[in-house]
Amino acid sequence: MAASYIRAETLEKRVSLSQDAVDSASKLVGKRILELDSYKNSEIVGSYFGVRGEIDPSSLSSVSGPKHAFPVMKSDGTLRFLIPEGPLTTGKYEIKEPSSGEEINPRDLDLVLVPLVAVDLNGNRIGHGAGFYDKTFSFLKSESGPELIGLAHEFQIFSSIDPEPWDVPLDLLVTENEVYRLGMNHPTGSMGED
Repeated sequence: MAASYIRAETLEKRVSLSQDAVDSASKLVGKRILELDSYKNSEIVGSYFGVRGEIDPSSLSSVSGPKHAFPVMKSDGTLRFLIPEGPLTTGKYEIKEPSSGEEINPRDLDLVLVPLVAVDLNGNRIGHGAGFYDKTFSFLKSESGPELIGLAHEFQIFSSIDPEPWDVPLDLLVTENEVYRLGMNHPTGSMGED
């Protein structure tokens, strides 16, 4: 299935969700994130403000724990991450972003909560098509860095997505139902052990 078809179909379904459904799923995903050791052990997390039916992790920034840095889109197609100080503004694509704050180099983030349109269990992700996350985190193809955690509704998971050469795969996926260790094709929850 072509990425453009998957993107269009999934966006249509996601945008049609009620705000109550989005809030409920976001709350469940948030609880799962708070239980992750990698989150608990982080100092600075890259986060985002959800729009148009996306899972919205932004409320986690008000919970005690790591500091949250939010993306600001740059004209070169990459992202800056700022720990907000003061009011938010509405940026490109009607997404809230910090207007000022402490800038964090993407390499210095401990983990990044990544929005998406569609994903498979190998970590291949389809975004909105602008490539901001792939460009920003392209260094992960040759060096270590933050763990990339995709956040999605369960219906956004597909059996297979063909990656583009520039795509940067996710390490983990969190939905309202499960935490998936990507590439292993099974959830990390109970595997029958006591």
